[in-house]
Parts: sequence; structure tokens; C-alpha cells
Amino acid sequence: MIGAGSNKPLATRATIFTFCLSLMAFCFLGCSIPKLEDQRCSEARDTVKEFYSWYLGTDPQMRAGQPDVFERFVSPGFRPTIAENQDPFFLSGTTPTTFKIGKCEAVTETKAEMQVQLYWREDGKTDQKEVFAELTRTNDRWLIEKVKSR
Repeated sequence: MIGAGSNKPLATRATIFTFCLSLMAFCFLGCSIPKLEDQRCSEARDTVKEFYSWYLGTDPQMRAGQPDVFERFVSPGFRPTIAENQDPFFLSGTTPTTFKIGKCEAVTETKAEMQVQLYWREDGKTDQKEVFAELTRTNDRWLIEKVKSR
């Protein structure tokens, strides 16, 4: 039996190669799976993004003449938490330049809290403030119930 002992190193190499290949495949697959956002947060995020896009891009006098848009996004029980001369959705006396939707927490099946990052750009300087929109799911729609700061 010539060469019977020579297959042992080959088998060991094949085993090590298979192990390394399996380990790389496991690491690749484990790292490439994205963390998907909770469906409730995805739906609530859409509501907040659409509302703030409309609200920021619309003149305050025009907004007052569009109550149907408020009905689509804002709960009839909306409770503003503002001081005098502050906008109830920006919690500021001035209008931001832009916004970005941040983190979301699905509190319950029918409640979510969404971070809204507001930005003011003036004279080459950018200021940021964050507010939190509390949303309630009513009749398969997410509605803004309250906007607050922390």
C-alpha cells in the first residue's frame, strides 16, 4: 500500500479548508443581514416625514387654509406643549431650514415616539435641536398626538 499514509495530510488540509470556508461564510452572512426597523416605526416614520415636509415647505398662512392636511397627520386630540410665540411642531419661535427623522421607539402596538432633528442654517453656522413626536395609531393610521422636547 504505497501512499496510504500520504492521504492523511491531504485530509487534514481539506478539513481545515472546509472549516475556514464555513467560518467565513457564517461571518459574511451574519454581518450582511441588516437590522430591519419594526413595521410600526416604519409606518409612523412615513407619517412624520410627510407631515414635516409639508409643514416646513408651506407658508403658515397657507397651512391655516388646509385643515384636511392636518386631519391626515395630526390627531384631533393634539396637545401642543409650547410657550408663547412658539410653533407647536418646531417648539421654536423661528422656522428651521431643514429636518431629519431620527430614532423611533414603538412603545406599544398603538403608540410610537419619533425623534425629529431640526436644523437652522444662518451665516455659515448650523444649529440643531431635537423634538419628539408622540404618535397614536387610530383606524390603521398613525397620527401625531403630541410634540415635546426632552
